Amino acid sequence: MKTKTDATLPRVEDIDPTFEPWEPPRPIPIFLLAILIALALAGVGMYLSDLAPWTDSGSPPRMAQGPAATLAKPETPLGPAPSDAPELVHTGRGSVWSCASCHGDHGEGAGITPRLAGLSEAYLVKQLEDFASGTRINESMHYVARELRPEDITELAAYYADMPVPPLASAASDADLERGQMLFEKGDWKLDVPACASCHGANGEGVGAAFPPLAAQQPEYMFSQLAAWKGGHRHNSPQQLMDDIAKRLSYEDLYAVSHYAASLPRQRDDARANPGNENTYD
Repeated sequence: MKTKTDATLPRVEDIDPTFEPWEPPRPIPIFLLAILIALALAGVGMYLSDLAPWTDSGSPPRMAQGPAATLAKPETPLGPAPSDAPELVHTGRGSVWSCASCHGDHGEGAGITPRLAGLSEAYLVKQLEDFASGTRINESMHYVARELRPEDITELAAYYADMPVPPLASAASDADLERGQMLFEKGDWKLDVPACASCHGANGEGVGAAFPPLAAQQPEYMFSQLAAWKGGHRHNSPQQLMDDIAKRLSYEDLYAVSHYAASLPRQRDDARANPGNENTYD
């Protein structure tokens, strides 16, 4: 049976063999390429500017701040900066920006930038040496510490170790402080996690070069470091103790114990080493 042919349909022999049914690709306009290149160069420039020391009259460079970086604030104004500080603390030198530009005039820190005031001299020396060698990873601190002379490290560590611990207000937090207290005081032996107090002191005052004080430290900083140990990004703990402990805990636990430890009364970290000479700053 024959079917009627639609006269409106093109016949095969009438189709142009050079016809392209899809639109051919067009070259990217030059102006668009220029925009992409400009954006890439701007990104590189911003990255490099973060590494450069602050010398302008604008805001000094700050370490990255987390969303909760404003949780802990000074209870009262801390007053003018100490006048007897080493040059590197407030002025910096050459390509090395000042310590105070990130850690504050009184070594108080903020958010994930740690408090330095009242830490032990031996601990501070070790951390600066680890930053310089790359054993402890932090791009900003590596940039600074590698330019420090041995006498600079000794001078800065002694200066911050002798500073009083700045008073910080206890801020509201959604951390499970009850869980944090249990981990700090007793640990969790179901997870093979010892108490924080067994190494860092019953009051979180710290012990020597290996175990820094936790009391009155910035909670965001402590959480960031515990998370770094858990994620395998920090490796300078003695016998890899913190690497192992952090990996056994959940991020919720790390957050809880960080905020609990930060809420402890402020003490100098050498209080345990010098019984009867305990100095609190409440």
